[in-house]
Amino acid sequence: MTRSGLDVVIVGGGVIGCALAAELAGRGQSVALVERDKPGAEASGAAAGMLPPQVEARVSGPFFDLALESRGLYPAWARRLFEETDIDVGFRRTGLLYCGFEETETESLFASYAWQRSLGLAVEERHLSDLSSEIEGRLSSEVRRALFFPEEAVVDPRRLTRAVALSAEQRGVRLQTGIAALRFRIENGVCRGVDTESGPIEAHAVVDAAGAWAAFDSGLPLPVPVQPVRGQIVELAISGRPLSSIVRSAEAYVVPRPDGTVLLGSTEELVGFRKEVTAEAVEHLIAAAVRMIPSLKSARFLSAWAGLRPGTPDGLPVLGDSPVRGLYFATGHFRNGILLAPVTAKLVADVLLGVPTRDLSPFSVARFSGALRAV
Repeated sequence: MTRSGLDVVIVGGGVIGCALAAELAGRGQSVALVERDKPGAEASGAAAGMLPPQVEARVSGPFFDLALESRGLYPAWARRLFEETDIDVGFRRTGLLYCGFEETETESLFASYAWQRSLGLAVEERHLSDLSSEIEGRLSSEVRRALFFPEEAVVDPRRLTRAVALSAEQRGVRLQTGIAALRFRIENGVCRGVDTESGPIEAHAVVDAAGAWAAFDSGLPLPVPVQPVRGQIVELAISGRPLSSIVRSAEAYVVPRPDGTVLLGSTEELVGFRKEVTAEAVEHLIAAAVRMIPSLKSARFLSAWAGLRPGTPDGLPVLGDSPVRGLYFATGHFRNGILLAPVTAKLVADVLLGVPTRDLSPFSVARFSGALRAV
């Protein structure tokens, strides 16, 4: 089946692809979205849902600015999605407590975030005398010092993906799920659509938002060095009051949910497209979480799962236009797809429509022009 006359076709129905589709449709574009499974079936639905630009950043720069801007967009974005879809995406500004155990570790930890405090960003020190009252008194006595980031937040990634997919559909996006994209349709150096299992789809512009599968077309005349990075997560149910904030160490994080469950994450494994959950990872995550919160030893095990994040050689996303006219990218977000969804949708839509926007050259696919075709 050929669909002609579309403004944009997007390959990939995770939170990035769906958010971009909704954004473009809201700006009057005719959009089709092709997804090999169902929206959010891969990394988006497997994520823990943290929105932590500050704790993830040890230096300032374009990526930190991008992440900080995206976190700032979330409150209004979550409200709009609720108004459009009646789905509460679970946005909560819980704050994040970063724990240190050894004196040398805590000194290094505090020093590594001093630049944020100098910029006026909220980073609060927690000394030994303060820690007994943190997270409802559950924190381990092994924790010597901690930093609290009060602006860090969480969202429910599964609800979020459902909401952005529904928003896109309600705005007129043609969602074509259960259909794999096979290759980009490039004629005389211009991308004019995409070939799928169900036939070609023609469009004036194409966006590769296929996450870990972004390099699906090996015939492209430019490298797309995106590879899957497996992350495993454990879900537990705790007794008593739900945790009030995210708790993190160098080894793991514990993400609270309002229903009293917590998510423990996450691993980073280069194992190709294998999504198996392993005993080793589950053991490691539980042990690291228990070191921070000893009462988790008695928590009830609920489930564990794995997802495939789209990693790049430098850990940065691939955003914007490309050397192939008509071909654009919104992929390679690694651990930050949920966090960066609203800003990615806004900025890539700006690029597609020729609207002046922030400089995206640090995230251009052209930075890999000397890289190997496959990572």
